[in-house]
Amino acid sequence: MFSVSCFDVTPINQEHIGEIVREAHHFQETQRVNNFDENLDTYIYANETSPTGYQNYRIVTDEVIDYRARVKGEFIDQVVKQGLYEIYYHPDRRRLVALCRKDDAFKATGIFENRFPMQLEKHRFNILGIIDDSTDVRSARFDVKIETVTGVSLKGSGINNTQYYANMLSSGQLTGVIVTYDHGDKTVTFRVSVDGTLLFYTNLSEYECLDFIDMLYAI
Repeated sequence: MFSVSCFDVTPINQEHIGEIVREAHHFQETQRVNNFDENLDTYIYANETSPTGYQNYRIVTDEVIDYRARVKGEFIDQVVKQGLYEIYYHPDRRRLVALCRKDDAFKATGIFENRFPMQLEKHRFNILGIIDDSTDVRSARFDVKIETVTGVSLKGSGINNTQYYANMLSSGQLTGVIVTYDHGDKTVTFRVSVDGTLLFYTNLSEYECLDFIDMLYAI
């Protein structure tokens, strides 16, 4: 099981947006930690490009964490840990995909937004379109489960035509949908929430995940 968040990219300066495709970047800042000036480093490494044009980046960054501990007889209130994140960026589709938990996705993409001429907005997938598509056009291959804020779930085909479904939408109770269907040579089960976060229950390679996301964007 793994989480994915997608962000739509708006270039601030189109002329210089291509600078992020360099082989590597290094940034450093100084922050006061436990009464000591720590140098915090961030490295962004450019790796391979997927067959569909996504550039892979690995982010290694020092992060200050509030944590009460004792070291060599002295108490400290903060520690510096090293975070590691995987990002895929597609310059033509203006799309950034973070292969990490939702909170970590905002950390990783925040580094891109602060360092490069771009604005990012988390993409919210057309969840109603996914429900309609899965219960209508592809009903022979799809299994869909709808989740609500009250913990009630709906499962089966044609559920989007029920009165309960209509009442749920009008009252804003929809929180997410879990869908299972065939994609390529695999049967994929995933959850998409109303805030756009994807949670995959099926093991996919990174390239398979990117292809799947492209399909969701088209719905």
